[in-house]
Amino acid sequence: MKRNANYFSPGYLTMALGVGHAVWGSIAYRDGLREIARAGFVDSVGDGLFRAEHSQDKRAAAFWFMAVTPLAVLIGYLDEAAIRAEDRRAVMAAGAGTALFSAAGMAAIPRSGFPAGLALGAWLLDRARRMGATA
Repeated sequence: MKRNANYFSPGYLTMALGVGHAVWGSIAYRDGLREIARAGFVDSVGDGLFRAEHSQDKRAAAFWFMAVTPLAVLIGYLDEAAIRAEDRRAVMAAGAGTALFSAAGMAAIPRSGFPAGLALGAWLLDRARRMGATA
């Protein structure tokens, strides 16, 4: 059963979180992003194994912070598609994955936005629970 779009849903809010991540990252990590751009982007951030240079500085922090942005938007889109399709198992998996990833993130980086992800994961799990055993 297809429903009209409800923009106050965990899928849409996860997408909004990704967009907010991009906005905040472009402000908070602007110096590192500028360095990456000035270096021509390609091979501008080290990996720590094969190239140590710029693997543990503001370039690396900026890159990895911004790398999450498109993933959050994509995951939100997929969450919303699963909700609309009433795919209980997919919504349950999305909720569990989001909650576990966010809990690990909160443990590693306590002063962060990970609590928002934990709340979204819990919301997805609740949404799946309310769908019942229809999938």
